[in-house]
Amino acid sequence: MTKTTTGSSRLTVILSWMIALICFVGGALYIWKMPSPDQEVIALQMKQQKNQKSRKSLTEKVKQEQAQRALPANYARQLVEQSEVLVKKNLEEQVKKFQTMAETMRRRKDDMLAKVEKRKLPWGAPADANDTSKARAIPRAGNPSDNASVEELYAVLRDYEAEIQQSHLAVSAAKQSLSKGQSFPEVYSSLKAGNSRMPSFDELIRMQSRDSEWATSAGSNASGGLEIKSTADLNNYRGLLGQATRQAGLAQSRLEGLFGAVRQAGNLGNGMGQGTGSPGNGGPGGNGSGNGNGTGMGMGGSGEVSASGGGKGTFSAYSGSKLSKEMVKAQALPGRRFSKDAERKGWLYINTWYMIGPWESFGREDFSIVHPPEVSIDFDAVYTDGQIGTGIAETDSDPLKVIGDEVQLDGTLRWKFMQSESMHNVPPVTTGHSTYYAYTELYFDEATTMLVAIGTDDSGRVWINGKDVWRDYGTSWYNIDEHIAPFQFRQGWNKVLVRLENGGGGPCGFSFLIIPQSK
Repeated sequence: MTKTTTGSSRLTVILSWMIALICFVGGALYIWKMPSPDQEVIALQMKQQKNQKSRKSLTEKVKQEQAQRALPANYARQLVEQSEVLVKKNLEEQVKKFQTMAETMRRRKDDMLAKVEKRKLPWGAPADANDTSKARAIPRAGNPSDNASVEELYAVLRDYEAEIQQSHLAVSAAKQSLSKGQSFPEVYSSLKAGNSRMPSFDELIRMQSRDSEWATSAGSNASGGLEIKSTADLNNYRGLLGQATRQAGLAQSRLEGLFGAVRQAGNLGNGMGQGTGSPGNGGPGGNGSGNGNGTGMGMGGSGEVSASGGGKGTFSAYSGSKLSKEMVKAQALPGRRFSKDAERKGWLYINTWYMIGPWESFGREDFSIVHPPEVSIDFDAVYTDGQIGTGIAETDSDPLKVIGDEVQLDGTLRWKFMQSESMHNVPPVTTGHSTYYAYTELYFDEATTMLVAIGTDDSGRVWINGKDVWRDYGTSWYNIDEHIAPFQFRQGWNKVLVRLENGGGGPCGFSFLIIPQSK
């Protein structure tokens, strides 16, 4: 009995030590394999980065799918027609201006060539010294046909530009040959027209498509027969239309320079049409409604309007304070809704906007260069003709400082919802030589006359319900009361579009305030 008990105890001891040894080895392995706190942090960060990349990839995939959303054929044709309405009107008005300039330059050319032809030649001069046949043979541009397409109107403008430049060259040659007694053919052949010309419509297509193939179809109603089958095609086409209007505007500015004239004011064309969406609430002080995903047509217009400021490129002097700025800043409140029964009757400043930009302005304050928001408001649109380079994504609405991080610009532009913490609004990205647009809607429970106070840094242009209410030319400091005038707002939603120009590389912004007009 004793022997058996002793053997059992010895076996128990051996098993206990084996179990203890296994536990010790297992614990040691666990501690050795267990990650350190730093390793846990790194692993967590890597997991978060992987999740972020996954979410970003999914977001980009969704955006690409939305951008490539197919459009029914009839709907695509309708959208093309809507997109072209104001573009065609703008180009038609440009054609009329080019025709007037061409006729004026023809008269100048004919007068100068007649003087050359009547000139008495000195002994020994070449027999053909007064030969003006080549200058007389400059091709004349024709007139566009009825219901001409955007491509046809653009081609006519190019023809007029070429004729005007060649006629101006002939005038210059005639003046030089007469003043210096030189042979006209020699002088005329030695002079060359400038290289600045409107690119062809095909070149515009290549630029817009970035040299990739853009399919065409005989059944397409888009200019050039371009196929419009998806939202991406439509946005690309709208960018092409914007390129055409801007090239026409640049050509007009170049040609006006040949006459030595400064652009004069005239009448403004059509204004805002109807849209199917309104900016979203925007949080505190927004007081708006709608989801902000609608599209609207006909935001701007073409032509010129009387300007109270100086000419382009000049410093626009501030005419003096009209408001107590400190009092307005202390008492004004944000809002986009106005009711006659509201207890408060003071100033309201508009601080919720959809903004887009920058487009390149080349240092020119030229409102004849029309950008897409003046043609249509489409919050889903993506434009690819914006500025390329660097800018500052502002994080503060300070009117005197540019505060924010430097960002790279690849030319892609989208509408962005912006809400300022003060009455001064800044664009999404600040750069020099740039053009921006800001859009919002104001609600009135009944038709109301309000005083509107506008201030811009540098120059700007403002439409309310399609009416061009203000243009500010030249570089200027920001003041809240650069322009004050009454405006009759209609009952319901009222559309406001602001065009903002930044001539230099400093701060840029604007303010828009309203108050009931005193009776």
